[in-house]
Amino acid sequence: MLVGDVLYYGDNHSAVVQLHNREDVEKLIEDHKVDHKLIVLDVGLKHCGPCVKVYPTVIKLSRQMIDTVVFARMNGDENESCMQFLGDMKVIQVPTFLFIRDGKICGRYVGSGKGELIGEILRYQGVRVTY
Repeated sequence: MLVGDVLYYGDNHSAVVQLHNREDVEKLIEDHKVDHKLIVLDVGLKHCGPCVKVYPTVIKLSRQMIDTVVFARMNGDENESCMQFLGDMKVIQVPTFLFIRDGKICGRYVGSGKGELIGEILRYQGVRVTY
């Protein structure tokens, strides 16, 4: 069971990387340029209902896709650096998922729909998805 801030900062059993500033994001991107893994960056706010709703799905996917996808999370209202990052990435609605590969943002998904999120992840992994 997930309670309290674990919804925002992860748990000890999750493969979700917690990011606390722009430097964390840049380091994560740099670390995965070599292995070409897809990075799924979940950007949300601490008191956002849809952000809280989708996070258990993110945790589950992080465990199931650990070999091919890196999942990360940033709480946008954690500090000024995070808020600035949201502005620079033109994040207007949350939750927003940024899909990053080889150091570049290749797409984004806004929303908390489990099926849609999985479909987008598969699409950015190169799997043909039809709706």
